[in-house]
Amino acid sequence: MNKADEATDWTEHRLERLSGYPYYKLRAGDYRAIITWDRDDDILIVEAVGHRRNVYDRHLPP
Repeated sequence: MNKADEATDWTEHRLERLSGYPYYKLRAGDYRAIITWDRDDDILIVEAVGHRRNVYDRHLPP
């Protein structure tokens, strides 16, 4: 996953905070990764990856 590797180098610029959730999103074309970012240890945890049309519905709580 090339975009995830890029995100570790430019985390502040690549990740967008999801409003109302403790997650971030990483865009790669029509796909999105839902990510938890441990800022203290600078670790990215990929929670889910999917098409932008339904990744949020499937993997985020209501």
